Amino acid sequence: MSVVADDRSAASAPDCQLPQRPAWLLSIVLDGALGMSAYLASYWLRFQGDRLETFLPGVWSTMPIVVTGQLAALVVARAYASRPRIDWLGRVIAGVVGGTVAASVLLGVTVGFEGISRSAFVADAVLLSIAALGWRGAWVLRARALARAGARLVLGDDLVDRSSEMTTLRAVVASLYSYRELLKNLVLKDLKLKYRGSVFGFLWSLLNPLLMIVVYTIAFTFILRIRTEGFVFYMMLGILSWTFFSNSAAMSTGAIIDNAGLLKSVLFPRAILPIGTVLFNFAQYLLTVSVFLPAMMIWYQVPFAVPMLLFPAFLGLQVIFTVGIALILASWTAFFRDVRHLLEVALSALFWATPIVYELRQVPEQFRLLILLSPMSPFVVAYQQVFFYREWPEATVWLMASAYAVGAFVAGVLLFLAVEDRFTEQL
Repeated sequence: MSVVADDRSAASAPDCQLPQRPAWLLSIVLDGALGMSAYLASYWLRFQGDRLETFLPGVWSTMPIVVTGQLAALVVARAYASRPRIDWLGRVIAGVVGGTVAASVLLGVTVGFEGISRSAFVADAVLLSIAALGWRGAWVLRARALARAGARLVLGDDLVDRSSEMTTLRAVVASLYSYRELLKNLVLKDLKLKYRGSVFGFLWSLLNPLLMIVVYTIAFTFILRIRTEGFVFYMMLGILSWTFFSNSAAMSTGAIIDNAGLLKSVLFPRAILPIGTVLFNFAQYLLTVSVFLPAMMIWYQVPFAVPMLLFPAFLGLQVIFTVGIALILASWTAFFRDVRHLLEVALSALFWATPIVYELRQVPEQFRLLILLSPMSPFVVAYQQVFFYREWPEATVWLMASAYAVGAFVAGVLLFLAVEDRFTEQL
């Protein structure tokens, strides 16, 4: 027993202390290259065509100050420690944001903001945070996988640490597939419980959007007298997508703490619980969209357009993004119960920061980038562009949707893997 316990402790050591990073100089060079790319991309997001060329001289002259400030802040935040502890996620974000703020203040005091976009600083901080977390996350996951492979060689074929089989990204994905029946049963259980004893079953889920359509049609057409043709169709595209995300986020906060008995009695991939909440809401979203989307297109006489075929691609990105957010919220709530209450406030603010009840084109140009940086905005805007405007999504929408999906998923997986072994202690 003592040998097995020692081996298990050795195998689980990376959970407390993350694997060693690349040489600090290589890390700084990589962050510097990503910093320059993010700064250029932020201006490309903010300006297009001739306007971008007008601002390029200011970009090249201020880039060294901004990137240097970000790297210096990352050094101060100890983001380049050879063996950083689990709070490295917060340290990287704090370093990027702090360095960007310091650089913007320095530029404002010394040279002013003439020829410099202040909203581009926000986009720069978001893009660099995602990129910096992304490469570190890939490195940590790879190093963790190698460490587990080494541990299995030490343990041999006779001794197998089952808990260590679910502590890498590849192992989690494989285990989720192995436990796909459990995942399916969890989703079906939630669906059956929701409609158990009701006469009309799923039809009740259609009642809420139907009532919303009637209310919004009366409010915006006859009371506010908004003359945008098909505005209710435009708005429902965003509301249905937002409902899927917000319900998934709210339910994920209880995915761990509300299943204490199951977690303490059965060994299975814990990530199944928050992912199951996302798939439960995703199933309802698909059923609702499959009914209302064709009906509203017929009602508002919206002809088919080729860009509509991109709907599954953006829907897939939104699911990946929502899974990442669900993993983060489930992990946080296990340690801080106030996350549930904070989420309610955050969702209320994010709703109005997302172009759902207003068109992005109506937002003053200097604020459009800030609205697009809202986490759900790229997905909502994409649905509106392909269905309402029947046009190809802009490159900026693709970039932000992909960045948020990858960034949230990587951060969610890393955080969940790091604290998964401590869940039972908090329940």
